[in-house]
Amino acid sequence: MDRKHVELGTLILALILVWLLFVFVQNPIALLINSIIAFVILLFLNRIFGLGIPINVITILIVAIGGIIGLILILILRFLNLAFYRD
Repeated sequence: MDRKHVELGTLILALILVWLLFVFVQNPIALLINSIIAFVILLFLNRIFGLGIPINVITILIVAIGGIIGLILILILRFLNLAFYRD
């Protein structure tokens, strides 16, 4: 399976999850805080543990849209070596 397809599929899944969260939560401030926390955790994990997850448009969009759930998806795909690794 092509790595770009997995990454784009993850972005689409994150968009769907955010829509569902927004429908149920109806609090955009909470979603914004969730996204910021997830992005800081991603930077922390990359710096401290050297995971090698590239910080590019796709990863930023997934974390910004999906928050912690998006970050977990990225980490799972990274540890399974399906996507989000540097060439």
